[in-house]
Amino acid sequence: MPARRRPNRTARGRAAHPKTLHDLIPDPANARRHTDRNLASVSDSLDHVGAARSIVIDEKGVILAGNATAAVAKDKGLKLKVIDVDGKTLVAVRRSGLSKSAKTALALYDNRSAELAEWDEDALRALQTSGFDLSGLWNEDELAKLLEHGDDDPPEVKTVEQWAVLVFCRDEREQQAFIAQMLKEKRKCRALMS
Repeated sequence: MPARRRPNRTARGRAAHPKTLHDLIPDPANARRHTDRNLASVSDSLDHVGAARSIVIDEKGVILAGNATAAVAKDKGLKLKVIDVDGKTLVAVRRSGLSKSAKTALALYDNRSAELAEWDEDALRALQTSGFDLSGLWNEDELAKLLEHGDDDPPEVKTVEQWAVLVFCRDEREQQAFIAQMLKEKRKCRALMS
């Protein structure tokens, strides 16, 4: 009997080459909030015209772009195909078997779904505070409106009693999956490492 091949793993034990959507890790610092309407639009798109848009992951399988699409696709049992690129090749996804109206629907779903997500102002503020330059993405007025609630008066500060739960996970992957589930349920959470 031939010996079983061991999967190629990174230093942290995660598969270096993800095989399924379950192997991917949602971006824990994602600056987009995916509303129920946004997720429903992505789901409708996958139901009506199937997958067409690619997502972007890093070398460790962390999702850099396409967190909502990956989450919905995983729930629907879609397969994953990883194509390695270095940023100097544009990947075109060729879809076949679409009617003229399905092609139009695909283009509309693709653009409208993105509009239905929201920016996470706290995540953007944290990026800005850490020195990340947001000026290429928003002009000064747009950024001020987005981050300062659009007026000269500071937002009303309300004191809210909060309760916390500390959850221990076996590894980083389990932690990321737990955080992704909590964010999907619109619960505030953050990762801690001890």
